[in-house]
Amino acid sequence: MREASGPTPITRRDLARFRLASQRLVGERCTSPAEAVRWMACVQGQDLPGALESVALRSLGPAGTPATITDVRAALADGSVVRSWPMRGTLHLVPGEDLGWMVRLAAGRSRSAQVARLAALGVDDDEIDRAHRVLMEEVAGTRVRSRKQLQERWRAEGLDVSGGRGYHLLYLFVVDGLVSQVDCTGSGGTGSGGTDSGGTGSGCTDSGGTGSGGVVHGFAHHERWLAAHGITPRTPTRDQAVAEWLERFLRSHGPARAEDFRRWTTLPLRDIRPALEAVSERLEAVSFDGATYWMDPGAADRLATAGRSADAVLLLPGFDEYLLGYGDRSHAVAPDHAQLIVPGNNGVFRRTVVHRAHVIATWKTVGSGARRRIEAAPFAPLTKAQSTGIDRAYRRHPT
Repeated sequence: MREASGPTPITRRDLARFRLASQRLVGERCTSPAEAVRWMACVQGQDLPGALESVALRSLGPAGTPATITDVRAALADGSVVRSWPMRGTLHLVPGEDLGWMVRLAAGRSRSAQVARLAALGVDDDEIDRAHRVLMEEVAGTRVRSRKQLQERWRAEGLDVSGGRGYHLLYLFVVDGLVSQVDCTGSGGTGSGGTDSGGTGSGCTDSGGTGSGGVVHGFAHHERWLAAHGITPRTPTRDQAVAEWLERFLRSHGPARAEDFRRWTTLPLRDIRPALEAVSERLEAVSFDGATYWMDPGAADRLATAGRSADAVLLLPGFDEYLLGYGDRSHAVAPDHAQLIVPGNNGVFRRTVVHRAHVIATWKTVGSGARRRIEAAPFAPLTKAQSTGIDRAYRRHPT
């Protein structure tokens, strides 16, 4: 697509449609939920149900059909995907093998802020050390412990977890790379303070600290969890890590700029600029509004393969990367409608209806069981085709 005279100019509509294809929301999906998270590098994850939907929308399940929520949870159970705070102090789904270097690269400021916050709350170094010791006892082997369980154990050990102290302690240990959030299934966990059989069992426990046969979402020792599932953490150098992360972002979010990556990760431009020089030859350059944007060279082919389906109605969860992955969201939503997606600019993104790469409504579900249905709040009267498309998309939405 690149011309000898320079990057090919594109329109705003081109920009939006290329981004849909790059994000694997139209055209060819990733081969598995784990591969989708690797492709995206990080998937916004503070709303876990929405994050699971985001990954399912971009991936195939084991049978080669569109992925289900269960398929995505399986990736959280086998170590290929974990949930943590790799950057911006915001929860994301991250490839298990990549979390360690991402945290070391981008979470430094967050760690300093946590230490300062704990000091302001009166938590001294001795209490941090005690909390660390207790945490390591609780996640012995590959046991999974909920936030509630950890805070209850800290409280039982005489640590004050009120006023956000428990949250800030746990966050500190997460950005230190000690623990991450995972799913596990099965019984065999022991009560608070015990150990599993041999220190290597699944150790799933419910919020009450007893064995549970269902899915448990909680915290595990990160490196031991990966090792138990045969996953080796990757350890690129700092320069290699910045370049790889930037390239993965531009491929999965492109067309995008280095400034988008800087906002996304908060990494300094002094590190990003040389990384862009190192990876730009492997990317496609386009120009929009006088600036150069970069994307995966295969994005145009994916968009072409998608054909008319690229303009179909999509139902996205509230914190999807199609909106949150960019500082300027005008490719997807008109400025006059931004407040309808984030009412009062409160940071809580509503679910969105996308048609022809543009947000035309928000949506929610009402009712329960067989009576559960979708309810859209359009920004303008819907056409018959849009209404039909919404119903069709809801029937196909990951469950």
